Amino acid sequence: MRTPLLAALVTAALLAGCGGGGGTSPTPGSTSTQSGSVSTTDIAQNGTDSAFDEISTGEVDAAVGNGSLGSSSTARSPQSVGFTCNHRRTRTVTVNPDGSVTVETIDYYDNACTQPERDAVAVYASSNGTATVTRTITTYSLVHAQLGVRHENFAITGTSGNGSWQVQSAFYPGTSAAPMSQFSHSAAINASTYTASTGHVVNDAKPSINAAYGHQVATNASVGSDSSGDVTFTGTRNGAFFKGALNALSISASPPFTVSGGTQTGSGMISGTVAFTTDGVLASVMLNGTLPSGNVIAVTSSADASGNVTVNGTISNSSGTVATFTTDANGNGILTITATGVQVPIVDWHVIW
Repeated sequence: MRTPLLAALVTAALLAGCGGGGGTSPTPGSTSTQSGSVSTTDIAQNGTDSAFDEISTGEVDAAVGNGSLGSSSTARSPQSVGFTCNHRRTRTVTVNPDGSVTVETIDYYDNACTQPERDAVAVYASSNGTATVTRTITTYSLVHAQLGVRHENFAITGTSGNGSWQVQSAFYPGTSAAPMSQFSHSAAINASTYTASTGHVVNDAKPSINAAYGHQVATNASVGSDSSGDVTFTGTRNGAFFKGALNALSISASPPFTVSGGTQTGSGMISGTVAFTTDGVLASVMLNGTLPSGNVIAVTSSADASGNVTVNGTISNSSGTVATFTTDANGNGILTITATGVQVPIVDWHVIW
């Protein structure tokens, strides 16, 4: 649920984490170490990555066919102003003089669509059977402070129902000029069968973290629809987790995408369903999985009377809850470390330690 309270928490926690709030937060990994060298911070990072990778790459995959990239928008009339506000979202489609298509999709904090939360601009072009898309997603606080920017580049062949695509993505926290997180993702769909590989690396230079985390995933799923007409991705994602010195991890140059460098901290599996509306809005999440050192994760969602979605996740082990997180449908929210009560902001499906 995209509420002002959630936005305020994100902004406050982000400022505190960056030192802009006039104080310092406790070190996230200061609680007792779990098995071997896997700390509470490692568990929280591994768990949130395993869930968020499936949601954020699912959103990328759903976007290939729903018009938000321009590939399905050429049939719509060009708009000089946005479409009517619908479920806190507007979309403007413009056919450019060179034949490319620009699609701007804005999500809002409020039902009247006056307070932008997420502004995604995609430019679509096609040549010799391959479509290319450059997309920039900017996330804002309620006071319109920039919380982060994600840059994505797509190469798409075939159709959304029988084709393949690769995506290179980088996330820049706040107004940083250097990316904190990068992922490479490839996917192929034939009839209702979906396969994908993803490599994801996070570099966190905060002194209390000062490390790189990696996650590689192989996905086998089916694509269908539920009773509401939402597009569903249901299947199993097998992954491995890595940790290394800052900037020590890298992603392979071609699929299947893998992570190298550092040390593998364990493996895990996550299964369940992620669903999106035909317009690309996250509709529901139900995921369960295993993490290194006997930890598990459960992610569910709920919707209010207006259909606004809240995502809730719990990471736990035999001793109890390790961490919890809550976000809205755009991946903005809070991760809480149970033992210390430390709250860490989440922006666009990225944990900002």
